Amino acid sequence: MRKRISLLAACGLVAVGLATTPAHAADPAFPLVGPTALALPLPPATGSPREEALVFSLDVPRAGAGFGGEAVLTVDLSRIAGVATVRENAGGAKEKCAASATALVCTVRGTLPRVELSVAAAENAKNGDTAEITVTGTAAGATITPTTTKLTVGGPDLVMREMALKRDPLPGESQPLPLAFTNAGTHPAKGVVLELETTRGASLVETYDNCRTRTVADVTTALCAVDGDFLPGETYELAGESPLHVKANRNAYSDRLGYGIHPAGDEPKAAQWDGKTATGKRLTVAKRAAKAAANARGVDLNPGDNRRTFDFQTRNTADFTTAPVSLEGDLGDTLTTAFAFENKGPAWIRAQRAGDSAARTVIVVPEGVRVLRKPAGCTATTADGRERAEQLGAPRYVCALGDAVRENERVVYPFDLKVEKTLVNAKGSVTVGDWGANAPRPHAFDPNPANNTAVLVVNADDAGTGPRPTPRPSTSAGTPSPTASATPSATASATAAGLKGTGTGSGTGTTAQGGGNLASTGVTAGPIALGAAALIAAGGALYVAVRRRGPART
Repeated sequence: MRKRISLLAACGLVAVGLATTPAHAADPAFPLVGPTALALPLPPATGSPREEALVFSLDVPRAGAGFGGEAVLTVDLSRIAGVATVRENAGGAKEKCAASATALVCTVRGTLPRVELSVAAAENAKNGDTAEITVTGTAAGATITPTTTKLTVGGPDLVMREMALKRDPLPGESQPLPLAFTNAGTHPAKGVVLELETTRGASLVETYDNCRTRTVADVTTALCAVDGDFLPGETYELAGESPLHVKANRNAYSDRLGYGIHPAGDEPKAAQWDGKTATGKRLTVAKRAAKAAANARGVDLNPGDNRRTFDFQTRNTADFTTAPVSLEGDLGDTLTTAFAFENKGPAWIRAQRAGDSAARTVIVVPEGVRVLRKPAGCTATTADGRERAEQLGAPRYVCALGDAVRENERVVYPFDLKVEKTLVNAKGSVTVGDWGANAPRPHAFDPNPANNTAVLVVNADDAGTGPRPTPRPSTSAGTPSPTASATPSATASATAAGLKGTGTGSGTGTTAQGGGNLASTGVTAGPIALGAAALIAAGGALYVAVRRRGPART
């Protein structure tokens, strides 16, 4: 009996041991990624069929975990005979595939393993013929999930017609959109989605229940889904009961309207769309009476004819200004201050080309003052505007804005300046404007160029500059009075006298530029720059009183 119990106990221990032995982790799985469907243009009566690009890639994590760096992908061509031709794209990846009548066997390597193919309709393929390409793969220590692409000869080709619009509307003016599109393909489109995109100074007047919108930065996109069969060779336009108008807003100046047409399911995707109130109205389209010439050129393989843009130049103005800065300090003092740019509107300004700067601010440093710190977006130059390698201690700085400046936007550039001489009424300047040869020139849209330049003075002489703000204790009821320290050895406090706060509307704000791109939204400077920003926002000149470290001024 004792032996039996011992045997059973031993069996139990073995069972427990088996149960607690860790299992080998499953091989990592990497899916093959490619389009689920591809439409091919009909073969022409003469000449070669047009090829379309088809790419299959292995979805490997960036770190490449579990992927040994090499895989063999097999492209099955056994189900395309008489419908399509497939070849490896000679200009694609360096790895070459071994070809047979029914397959391409490709060894792929690297961080982006892929197979690049060129596909065309077979010479005798008919409109509506279909075929399939399946890709499988193997890799050491990994599982590769296959994928299949369905090929169709012919298809819909939606072409957006160009609209003739008024290019120079007045602020508040709206105009109708004569929007129309054609199906220039060989198959009906089963539902379409209209895309309408407006920049900040333009907006769509009407809203419809089958349209959804989203706003990102200064661009609003509306997608309107329209059901139905849209036949080959037919042109469609907005129905009379559902018009669309675009309006030049009060802040309009240089704005863009984008408009496009997409097959249902092919429209731009977004994770979040804005909420809306039901209107009880739906956007619809109607067939034009005149039939457009059918075009068997192809299908929606080239999105270039699906979308167009129109640029408006609204007859509006924007007042760019800078703020005067008065500093006070003795020999050896470090002064922490900020220089400001403001667009007082009413228009927002967008550069003509993406990446260009909408304006620049030029800071001329008084003689006897050395720059110890500057924002990353401000570039040092010589006094005559030439590039300078050493970025600190320059006599002149050029600060570029981003490619868009909103109405009522303020930008603050924080600087640290060291007084290297005993100074009285030492003057520099802060100027904002368009790009010029050596100095900014006023923009054409700016109605008041006189306020584009402001004085920068260190130790102002009252007789020469007029009244100066008087520093006050840190706070008083109803008056902003930010304070900040520059360094452990030299501190500075910023205050304003007689300031009056100003209200702001949509899109207003202050950007403190402490580094990086000067057009970025959000605050990147520290408390010192924020204090200066508050003073700029209040509409007054800056005044910085510095605790003296050096000998008294004579």
